[in-house]
Parts: sequence; structure tokens; C-alpha cells
Amino acid sequence: MTEPNLPLHEHFPAMWAAIANEWKNSDGTDGYPHISQRHKTLLSKINAVGLMGNIVVFEADSRYTKSEVERLLTDPIKQVLKSQLDLKATLAISASNGVGQSQSEPVEDSFGEEEAQAGDRANTAGGQRLHGGEHGVAHSDEHGDDPSADNSQAPQPDKRDGHEAEHTFDHGGGSVFSNPTTAAELDPRTLPAYPQESDHAPTQDEWEFLPATEQPRTAEVKLTQAPSAAPAQQNNGTSIALNPKHTFDNFVIGSSNSLTAAACRAVAEFPARSYNPLFIWGESGLGKTHLLHAIGHYALQLRPDMKISYISSEELTNDFINSIATDSREAFKRKYRSLDMLIVDDIQFLQGKESTQEEFFHTFNALKDSGKQIVLSSDRPPKQLTTLEDRLRTRFEGGLITDVQTPDLETRIAILTKKDEAEGVYLPEEVKVLIASRYEKSIRELEGARIRIAAQSSINKEPITEEMATRVMRDMLPEDQDVNILPKHVIDIVTEYFNVTHAELEGKSRAKRVVHPRKIAMYLCRELTDLSLPKVGEQFGDRDHTTVMHAERNVRKAMTEDRQIFDQVQSLSQKIKVHARG
Repeated sequence: MTEPNLPLHEHFPAMWAAIANEWKNSDGTDGYPHISQRHKTLLSKINAVGLMGNIVVFEADSRYTKSEVERLLTDPIKQVLKSQLDLKATLAISASNGVGQSQSEPVEDSFGEEEAQAGDRANTAGGQRLHGGEHGVAHSDEHGDDPSADNSQAPQPDKRDGHEAEHTFDHGGGSVFSNPTTAAELDPRTLPAYPQESDHAPTQDEWEFLPATEQPRTAEVKLTQAPSAAPAQQNNGTSIALNPKHTFDNFVIGSSNSLTAAACRAVAEFPARSYNPLFIWGESGLGKTHLLHAIGHYALQLRPDMKISYISSEELTNDFINSIATDSREAFKRKYRSLDMLIVDDIQFLQGKESTQEEFFHTFNALKDSGKQIVLSSDRPPKQLTTLEDRLRTRFEGGLITDVQTPDLETRIAILTKKDEAEGVYLPEEVKVLIASRYEKSIRELEGARIRIAAQSSINKEPITEEMATRVMRDMLPEDQDVNILPKHVIDIVTEYFNVTHAELEGKSRAKRVVHPRKIAMYLCRELTDLSLPKVGEQFGDRDHTTVMHAERNVRKAMTEDRQIFDQVQSLSQKIKVHARG
């Protein structure tokens, strides 16, 4: 067996592999519980991803395997973890993003008809699935049509052996955390908007990972469909700006983000009961914002009456400044301290804003003391936020700190494949490998390269090949990665190219000769710099981040339809890089 003295968290996947191998070869008399050949086959189809606290994250090769492992092996696995590693564990099992077996397909033909039918029953029971945009939460990010109506439905109890089955919500691919609660208690219509003071907050040790009931898909909303221009309306009448594309269902999970994604699911499912605050950090462009939006979507799916606010630190600062200017400080306090969940993106930008830090400190304490959930993101861990007050940093460190790392090659290819499926434009495997090998540090750059290649193919009616992809990416290849491009470089070149002034780009003019260059400049700032949406907005007359997103979406769409705009973007990108080199 694996050496017991190895650091458990660091070496857990290898240790589990050794334990599982011993268990499968065991005859049931050497400390391992006896399992059938079918169970051994199932055991071979799951891999340990990692260990977070005492939450063990496994990945199954298909949704069917996930369901069967949850149904048949949860207790034996926990028993083995306790006996072999002295670990009282909670299990979180995700299904692989790859093509797996169908939901009703038995793991082996030899399993028998009766067992396969039992698996089918498990797979067809349950309630509504959550897919991108399906639960009626739209976003003011991008402008267009409402992606869907509210499809929230209560999960139906599953009866087994005369008892009401324990229920879990499965949202496809990714870890699912569940509380030992009946299906009726997890009905989204009866869940409280947030944990009441009298509620028992379960510890990790009290959590159980329940048998999953695979849930039928509702009509899928294509991710290419334009999202709503207006913020989503929650059942309590307030609004929340969530991007309908940013859900757990379309978040690609890999070794770089699996534990963070699992923690985000846990927080959404049981706010303020597990990790409070949840602090997510990582470099720009790695998916932090996607996860923050996904938390909001999932939490609202489970509790439609929940009061949630997703906001950037810049917007929070502006809101606070406006409350001072309009003598409405009390209204500001009521707005944020009455929330059930506060999600703040890019908290590092509170640096140097002492009054806002003071107010946020008191808001943080008020929410925490009231049992409300707080989720924060940053480009660095709390200890490195040296420009923030010590008392804020120590509070940020009081919950779970988890990071999103640079995705490996396989994950980057999976992200491109996910985009192919969402947009209906399929890149050859060798082209995806080429793109993924060139863009290692930023998912945003990865997707930007894919967009340009797809646009070139659409405009020129040209097949997507390695040669074509290399040609399109020539101005975006690694030799340019050391160039430090600033917003000034973008604005200088765009104003010169279109013969407009910086003042006009910052101004309120809606004239076409100004609006078009402004959108192009916003798009290029997003693509060529590391600026967040609000920071880009600041470069153009303190415009709202949703305006930047609207511009970004319009330019991307236009590039696939208008050869002139595609050529403009390509030419401007090259000029900007030359200008940045000096």
C-alpha cells in the first residue's frame, strides 16, 4: 500500500489508486469490505481528482457510472477511506466532460437485466436540470433577447422500498454537494431564502453525498442565442446582472480548477453553511468570473426568492460614492446588508479607497454575523493584498481560500471543444491542439484566437486547416506575448486609424463615425490587455461594464459577417503591437 507518511492532500490521487487496486484484488478478508465483480468494474471507472479538507473529489467516466457509484459504492468507499487513511470523508463525484456511456447504459453487459433496469430507474427519476440560461436568470452583460423563461420545477420524490429517497441536484459534469435532506425538503419552492438562525449548519463531517437521480434535459437554449439586455428579475423583485452563458453546466472542469469548482457548488447549494467567505484567486482570464456567475445562477435555481448581488469592486465603489453625493448612505447600507448573498469580483481594486474599505468592512461584518454568504475574487491571495487594511485581509482569510490555476493542455482543448458545441462551428482536432499549445496562460486569449479563425473561415468560405489557423494567428503568436500593451496604445492607434479624438471616444456622441471606433477600441482593449470590464469602461468616459460587453459582442459578431471589419481588427491589432514595442 502507499506509504502512510506521505502528505495526504498532496499525494491523495496516487494513494487512492493504490488503495483501489488493493481493494479490487481483495477477497474481503483483509480489512476491505467485500464487493462484487460489478462493483470492482465501477471502481475502475472512477479516478481521484483531489482532497479538499475532508471532501474527496472523484471523476467518473460517464454520468451512468457516476449515478451507479453514488447508489452502490458511497458507503463502502467512505468505509475504506476511514480504515485505510483514517479519513472521515464526504464524497463529491463528477461526470467526465468527455463522451461517456449513455445514462441508461449498463457498465457491462454481464451486469444483468435487473440491475440495468434499476440503473434506468435511477437515471430517469428526479427533477429539473439546470442548463445555460434555462432558469430565467438573464444578464445585463450583453444585449439581446431573453434566453428563456423560468423553467424551475420542484424535484419529485423518488420512492424506494416504501421510503422517500434522498435527493441530490445534478447539473451535469462537476462535483455535486448534497445535504442529508429529503427530496421534499430540497424543493426550491420551500427552501428558505437563506439559512435561518435556528437552522442547524452541518459541518463537513455531517454532510452526506447522496445517491443521484439523473434528471431529464429540458429544451436546451443555444449558447449563441443573444442574452437579455436587462438584468434578471429575481422572485423578490430585485435584479441581478448574471451572464446566462456562465453556468456550472458549461464550465469545463480540469485539474487546474476542480477543487475550486466543487467549493463554488457547495456554497451555492448551502449558503453560509460551509465556506464563508469563499475567496477565489487567480490570474486574469482563467474563469474566476465564470464561477462567480455560476454560483449566482445555481443559488437562484435552488432558492428563487434569494436576494443576491453580483458586483465588481469598481461598481461597489461608484455606488458608495453616489450614496455620499446624494445623501443616501442609509439606503446604501440597506441595499447591501439586506442581501442573502454578496458576490464581489476583483476585490483587489478596493486598494487606496479608504472610505469604501471602511464601509465594506462594516457590510462584511453585518452579513457574516447575520449568516449570509459572501463570495470574493481577486488576482492574488489575501496575504498579498497589502494595500488593503489588515482587518479586511484577516476577514478574507477566515473562510476558504482557493485558487484557479492555468489550465493544462487537455483542459484547454476541452474548452475549445465546448465552444465548438455551443456555437456550432467545429474546429479540426489538430487546429484545436495548435491553438491550445500557443495560448497557455489565458482562456480569454484562447477563445479570442478561436473566434478569429472561425471568422476567417466564415468570411472567406475557407476550410479550417492548420495552415489557415497558423496564418490567422501569425500576429498573435508567442513572440508577441512579452509586449506590454496598455489602453493608451490601443486608443492611440484607433483614434489615428479612424480619425477621431480620444475626447470623442470618451464622450456621449452616438454618431456612427464615433460609435464604431469606440466599440472596436473596447473590443481590442479586452483582447489585447488584461483589464477587467469595469477598467476598460473607465478608459471610455467611465462607461458601465455592460456597455463594454455589448461592444465586445457586437464586434465579435460583425467580424464573422463583414470582411471589412475583420480586416480592420487584424490590421489594428498588428499596429497596436508595433506601437507597444516602441
